[in-house]
Amino acid sequence: NFHVSVPNVSSIDVIIKEETNKKCKDHLRCTNNKRRKTSTNINNNIHNNIYNDNIHPEDAIVCEEQQLLFCGRHALRAFVQNLDKFDDSSLISIGQELATQELLIHEQERINQDIYYSIEDGFYHIEVIQNALRHEFNIELIQLEALNRTAHFIYEVIMNNILDVQAFFIHKGNHYFCVRRFDNTVDYFFIIDSFSPNIHKTIPRNRILDYIEYLCKNDGLIYIPVSAHLLQMHSIPSDLLHSVLHPLPTCDADQVVFTVNERTNLTFS
Repeated sequence: NFHVSVPNVSSIDVIIKEETNKKCKDHLRCTNNKRRKTSTNINNNIHNNIYNDNIHPEDAIVCEEQQLLFCGRHALRAFVQNLDKFDDSSLISIGQELATQELLIHEQERINQDIYYSIEDGFYHIEVIQNALRHEFNIELIQLEALNRTAHFIYEVIMNNILDVQAFFIHKGNHYFCVRRFDNTVDYFFIIDSFSPNIHKTIPRNRILDYIEYLCKNDGLIYIPVSAHLLQMHSIPSDLLHSVLHPLPTCDADQVVFTVNERTNLTFS
């Protein structure tokens, strides 16, 4: 069983909005995944020539193809670029622990566990995803819209350095996906979405504020990963800023210099 830590809500001012998620059939045993990559075949391409124009983002970026409605697990694995992390049994265990804590807090005789997960449908609440990242990588997933814009230190750190943020975890239209940068292609964010595993549209780094505005106007919820150490800080030294805003583990795609041009950019208004 996972020990699920609950952050001090008053200290980080994070208010998790009530969300309604579509559910799906359990697909734990599915192995026919067209997009499944291994470290071996990715590294073979990378070691041959990281500047090879034949290495496209879709060849190196991990993205599972949508299986029914398992977007929560797909997006979480794409976020950390690792298919060996966050299997359904571990996520369900976290959901069970959250449901147990809810029961103890409210002293109810019974709590509906479907609030956090569903074995039959494959649904995972955002709190399950947040706790999974916290437990495995000491990463806090902060909901941008829930932070106090006038007086919150974390909001100030994020927005003052928004061009240096590593990634975004998005919930839009009952669907999870992620947007992230890679170390050797720092001027572009890549949209990694299980609905389109063969196409990773890009967002120029200098337009990320426009993209955030676009998501907010279209009912998108935005979560930003930061090192959990940030929650205990009241100021942050400049030499620690990068590591705080880049908490995701290094992955194979970080080693590749991707060819990006106007044709790959997402069109949004």
